[in-house]
Amino acid sequence: MAAANPQRPRMQIASHPEMGHWRLSLFGLTLGLVTGIDFSSTLMMGVASQHIQGGVGAAPADYLYAVSAYAATAVLMNMVLDQIARRTTYKRFTIASLLVFIIGSLLCAEAASPSGLIAGKAVQGLGAGGLFAASRILVQLVSTPAERAPLMLRFGGGAFAMLAITPWLTSIFLDDIGWRAVFLFQAGISLPVLLSVIATYPTRAPRDPHPPVSTLDWPAAIAAALGALVFLHTLQEMRYTRFFSSPQMPLAALLGVGLFAFSGWRLYRHPDPWIDFSRLAGRQYLYGLGFYTLYYLLSSAWAFLLPTLTQSGLGLTFRSTCMLLSTSGTVSAIGAVLITLGMALVFRKRRVIAIGFIIYACAAMLLSYQLMPGAPDYALVPVVLLEGLTPVLLMVQVASMTYLDLPVEDFSHAYQFKNVCKQIASASGTGLASVFMQDGLAAHRTHLVEHVTRFTPALQMPDALSATSLARISLEIDRQATLLAGMDMLHGFAALCVAMAVFVLLQKSFR
Repeated sequence: MAAANPQRPRMQIASHPEMGHWRLSLFGLTLGLVTGIDFSSTLMMGVASQHIQGGVGAAPADYLYAVSAYAATAVLMNMVLDQIARRTTYKRFTIASLLVFIIGSLLCAEAASPSGLIAGKAVQGLGAGGLFAASRILVQLVSTPAERAPLMLRFGGGAFAMLAITPWLTSIFLDDIGWRAVFLFQAGISLPVLLSVIATYPTRAPRDPHPPVSTLDWPAAIAAALGALVFLHTLQEMRYTRFFSSPQMPLAALLGVGLFAFSGWRLYRHPDPWIDFSRLAGRQYLYGLGFYTLYYLLSSAWAFLLPTLTQSGLGLTFRSTCMLLSTSGTVSAIGAVLITLGMALVFRKRRVIAIGFIIYACAAMLLSYQLMPGAPDYALVPVVLLEGLTPVLLMVQVASMTYLDLPVEDFSHAYQFKNVCKQIASASGTGLASVFMQDGLAAHRTHLVEHVTRFTPALQMPDALSATSLARISLEIDRQATLLAGMDMLHGFAALCVAMAVFVLLQKSFR
């Protein structure tokens, strides 16, 4: 009689034998959910921008300060993360960060003015800014390469699942509560994640071979925070102001770069810096960092384009746009689980990355094809299904290759710096997309207005020159200009993705 099949090996890690299979499974899922809180907070700030601006009475410049305040404090937390966690433990750092994030979310929900929103977003950034890096670093610290796959499976599933459910649930609550639901939901969903951190995270940390120094370099900290605020706000302000229209914006950008340079110089001289750049000179890591930066540039530009085109161009509702985003997030969550399970079977990862760029290009071209007046929301489902594959084929693949040559003790420095670059790249992508959209809108609107004459059919109606009719014509011109400018940008987006796919296949340094 045949012997019974052996039982499936239980999940375990040598550094924490006291953690059983189910606790480790929940631990990995919680790591991903913690990461997803940062992702979803940034996503919803962009998608619900019109509702939030109207709710607090914020002018565009005031709203940009709120976005920049979040990014600046997030950059600061990514820089000081390693030093704080080594003094406390990553569990305590995560618990404290989630509490700060909840407080910041409640402050945003209670904001009655632009200044209140700016203060709340700054507190939110202090809380959420280091969550992604802390979670990913903790995976690296507690597990060996052979033990890491089950944790990463749950990590990816949790992170992308948060992106899938957040837009959908927020859109439901927003209809009943208003714009405050964006932040109340963020605070509410963070509470069970916080409890899961307390229950599942390891109670003792592995011994740190590099104990922290006794003092932090506060001049560098202040310079980094101010540099991030000035530089990122300048990038965000490009939504509304041309960069070279006055000397103010170029000078502000130079000031931000100068403050970053001063902070880097201080870190270089420090005996135990927050980010040790001398450890990050490996060719594999630098190539991976470049691909990371490009991915976040593209994804932030897409995150700006899709809601703009669906709501301002096609006239879809906020709920319809959120449903499309949730569909994309669901595809990413399923794809992350499948690709992690089959990671050992994915050979020639450069080819997978190239396929990811081609799929991104196809999604952009398909969206441009669907930008027709009256297009229904279901016509965009194939677009978001394709776009949902790109994080798995691009970001996950790059992540699996970037850190291969880095020892464990250097991983925290590498991931902190990667997340600093992420914040800057995301702001740059949004700013550049805004600039190109402004230019396209101006050009197409001028061209469309030139073709409005007294022979235009809409002006032949009896009440054609009434204020209501003229306003309706103006709105239609704006809508058509938005669609045409969006088509131009999507064509350029697709061309850039194709060029990057060719570059990935030709270069030999990133294997």
